[in-house]
Order: sequence, then C-alpha cells, then structure tokens
Amino acid sequence: MRTPIALAAAFAALALLPSIAPAQTVTFDSISLSWTAPGDDSLSGTAAQYDLRYSTSAITAANFASATQWTGTPTPATSGTTQSTTVTGLTANTTYFFALKSADEVPNWSGISNVISRTTLAAPDAIRPAALSTVTVTGTTENTASLRWTATGDHSLTGTATSYDVRYSTSPITGANWASATQATGEPAPTAPGTTQTMAVGGLTRQTTYYFAAKVADDAGNLSALSNVVSATTPDQTAPAAVRDLVVGFLWFGWNAGTPAIETASRVAVMRPESRGRR
Repeated sequence: MRTPIALAAAFAALALLPSIAPAQTVTFDSISLSWTAPGDDSLSGTAAQYDLRYSTSAITAANFASATQWTGTPTPATSGTTQSTTVTGLTANTTYFFALKSADEVPNWSGISNVISRTTLAAPDAIRPAALSTVTVTGTTENTASLRWTATGDHSLTGTATSYDVRYSTSPITGANWASATQATGEPAPTAPGTTQTMAVGGLTRQTTYYFAAKVADDAGNLSALSNVVSATTPDQTAPAAVRDLVVGFLWFGWNAGTPAIETASRVAVMRPESRGRR
C-alpha cells in the first residue's frame, strides 16, 4: 500500500506532464497545437524548454527520441498559461502523431504528454488546364462564326476540364484586354483531352473583322493561359432588294413646224436629218 508521501509524489509527477489539447486548425500542410504550460517544479514556476515531436507512426515513451523534433516550439510561459504552435511542412492527406515533453533548467525532463493525432487535408488543386492552341474559324455568316479546337485537360493535359470561356472583340485580344472582350454564350462542356469540339458564336455584325480567343477552367477555378487568337471577317450575304414597282411607260410622237419629236417621261426633241445633196 502506497504511503501518502508516495501518492503525493506520484500526483506531482503526473502534474509535470504537459497535456496537448486537440488540434484546432488543420490544413493540407500544417497542424496547429495548443497546451497548458506546466511549472518548473511540478505546477509552480516556469519551465525552461519544450521538446515537441511528431511522426507518421504512433509515438510512445520508447520511440519519442526517434520522432521528428519541431524547432518552432515557443519558450515556456508561466504555469497555467495556454501556449500554441503550428507545425508546418507536412504532407497532404497524411496522419501525424504529436507528443510533448517539458524540462526545467537542470534539465529534468517530464514524462511524455498525451499523444494526439490528426490528418492533414488533401492538397488544393493548383495545376491549371493547358491552354487551347488549336482554335480555328471554320466558317462565317453575316452574324455568326463557327469555331473548332482540340480539348485539353483538367490538370494540364490530363483529366477533363470543367468549362470554357470564349470571347470575341473587334480588336486583337491579349492577356491585358481579355476582360474587356465580349463573352460568348453557348460554349460546350469540355470533353476528354484530344477530342475535337465546336461552337458557333452569334450576334455578330456583317462585314466586320472579329478576333476570337478562349480560356479553360477546372473544378478548382484554375484558369488556363490565353489560347491562340484567330480572326475572321463576316461577309455581306444580303442581295439588293428586288424592284417591285416596274410599270409600262408611254411614248408619243408629235410634229412641231415640220420637226418630229418623241416624248416619254420628259420631252425630247429629235431633229429630222436634212436631205442629202441639199445645197
């Protein structure tokens, strides 16, 4: 049976153990931890240093020293103070285990803290689709232009993208003026990389030169670079209006002092040629 002194010593030893709270913030490459600062001598005073370790395997007192040491741990604060640190440089979608020890100035090291584990989030999609490089104009009417291109991918040239943004302008389109170009409607949904896609851009004006370009978006909102820029001039395919008021006119002859004249809509005098050989 333990004596009161032995029990007190045991409780004091337990009090020296730092306790890590559940992780508050988890990202794809970092995990934030917090704990309550222990004392230098049990629960009194201020400890001298921490040793925070992490591993992709469960941490125990036996393998604590082989776990990776986090060098960004803060200096211990007064006993009872909440302290925290954020462990960065982690791998996405990976489970990590964390444990902590504290020491006084001697240094006398505490036992290992409680061990917690958290899994980092999946990495965000930072790969944008490849730019279209094969946009061509295959035909025009007075108010439409037919476009064709070869589909690219979601992640550069792999996977299937989410949407297209096709634009047109009467001025050459560049990266700088892309936002001011007119956005077309009716773009098709992207298909598998390498497949041919088409669309018709409407609402154009005849006998006008237009420039066309496109961008590709994925499900994370990443936009591709600007595609190649093509141009075409809409034709004049409207014939003149047909004459609808054609009528039969009138013609009359008259003589004036022996000189014949012909009148239609206006009066025209025609002189009778003189007889040949007249002197």
